[in-house]
Amino acid sequence: MRNLSILMLAAALAGCSGEEPGAKNVLQLGGIVDRTGDIANPNWYSAIAMAQDQMNVALERAGDEDLAFDFALRDSKNTRSLAISLAQELVSGGAKALVLDSSPNTEGVASLIYDPDPARRLGVPTVSMAASSPFLNDPDDRSEDPLVRAARRDEEGWVFRTSMSALPQTRVIMNILMKKGIADKDDLKISVLGTKNAFGVGYVSALAAAAEAVRENAPAPLIEGIFYVPSGPGGVPTDYNFADELNRLVDDVTELTDEEGNTIGEAARRGPPDVVIDASNSGHNINVTKNYSAPIPLLHHDTFRRAQVIEGLGGAADGQEGTSPVLFEPGPSGEAFVHALGVAGAVEIGAFDAVAYDAAAVLMLASLVASARLDDPTDVAPAQIRDALMQINEPAGAVVRPGEAGFAEAIARIARGEPIDYEGASGSCDFDPRGDVLMKVAHWTIEQRSFRDIAIFDCVQPRCPLLRNR
Repeated sequence: MRNLSILMLAAALAGCSGEEPGAKNVLQLGGIVDRTGDIANPNWYSAIAMAQDQMNVALERAGDEDLAFDFALRDSKNTRSLAISLAQELVSGGAKALVLDSSPNTEGVASLIYDPDPARRLGVPTVSMAASSPFLNDPDDRSEDPLVRAARRDEEGWVFRTSMSALPQTRVIMNILMKKGIADKDDLKISVLGTKNAFGVGYVSALAAAAEAVRENAPAPLIEGIFYVPSGPGGVPTDYNFADELNRLVDDVTELTDEEGNTIGEAARRGPPDVVIDASNSGHNINVTKNYSAPIPLLHHDTFRRAQVIEGLGGAADGQEGTSPVLFEPGPSGEAFVHALGVAGAVEIGAFDAVAYDAAAVLMLASLVASARLDDPTDVAPAQIRDALMQINEPAGAVVRPGEAGFAEAIARIARGEPIDYEGASGSCDFDPRGDVLMKVAHWTIEQRSFRDIAIFDCVQPRCPLLRNR
């Protein structure tokens, strides 16, 4: 196991697959995940490669020594145009399905699935591990751009996420603000710093909907979005100080924006916000926090929850708070993942590590289900994998979990034609008809330079009820 872990980490750092499949029949998959851009997390590559290597060991344990999975991993740099070109490269090279990272990259790659030009069209399922925009998988999206609209609606069901939409998490934010006595005033104003793309603009849209739902009969609050262009052409560097944006966040003016994040005017009512929410990318929120000096409460979105933030802020990190999906599902599935990643030498578990692992796991399990009756599993069609993603969480199926033993049991049951129910490292991974999942959400704070969960909300249930306080 130790040698396997060393191979896995070396492969992940090189930006390629894990152990060499040798002369085996290789079922090629791909991953377009940020390694050096403004949302990069060092564990994501390791988690995907670990899932692959565990599955290949499990295949050997189950007696299937002729098949191996191979994830070709590429650095998206969290740049939409690069993600699109990398997707084309990987699929033309034989990848049958892709793991993707952020909302804008997911939207960009999904637009290829519905491109009217056959030469550009992409016909593979995708599973995203850091895409929380509520604009994705929205059958009622009305974007003016026909390709963006088609990508967001995804009427053919190619787009899946093991990361949860921001909608439930913004409901938790509102629950927290109600408990703090901030959100119960009639003239509530919330200002959000976000990225000018599907993630940031979508987050503001989700927060507005959550505020109205939680406050029920109260007047509609003012939700202000101050947006900036993140990495890529025209984007701000990670050492940008955000002075202009921070001043606009806390002034008396409420900027009104359209569905693309463009400023279209000002609200008639003037006054500073009651709370500010930082939904900047993880490469930027260190400087946002360093330069924020207003007396107005500041809460952070899940992009903040990573070890690099504490390293960058030092003692100033203490007292910061926010929300994120739970880092892993409490219980045997999550604990098996955390133990294996720790043995592999990974840094402290951060946001979306378990989600990245599950994205790889569900694609491999779906590939096995889809190819079960084929003489050569590598002949499986991408559309068959897409359809099988809805068949790996059968309520009547046997529960299978992460890790070599769990995957080996899944392989054996699939070979016998038995249904399975994958309980993942991040949660149940039960895809709804739109390809989305629900998870638990943590309200966290930083104490003595460590993230501490102070409450857990069960967003698998409607209204995200409080599950427990620490």
